[in-house]
Amino acid sequence: MLADGFYSVLFKTPRGEGAGIVVLAGGQLRGGDSGIAYSGTFAQNGDDFTAKVVTSRHAQGNPSDFGIDAATISLTGKSSSTSATRVGTAAQAPGLTFQAVLNRISD
Repeated sequence: MLADGFYSVLFKTPRGEGAGIVVLAGGQLRGGDSGIAYSGTFAQNGDDFTAKVVTSRHAQGNPSDFGIDAATISLTGKSSSTSATRVGTAAQAPGLTFQAVLNRISD
């Protein structure tokens, strides 16, 4: 089970790969990268991890890995005390699989 804290996130779709930072706190997820902000919620049940993340563009830059700036991503996966691996999809990009790995940085 992931503790609340600060995490790096590595993600990829068939369209590309990227990285960002997220903060998990009290069931809320917040973060971003150089061009896209992430916000949403997460839940854990043992080592099962689910999240719903909304993306939005905050600065000009590289195109998102979904090919659109605003997406709602539903994720499921497994977590340990310091990392989580998740897969998911976005309703706005049907058929495009999203993979994300979180690694703990600090509290």
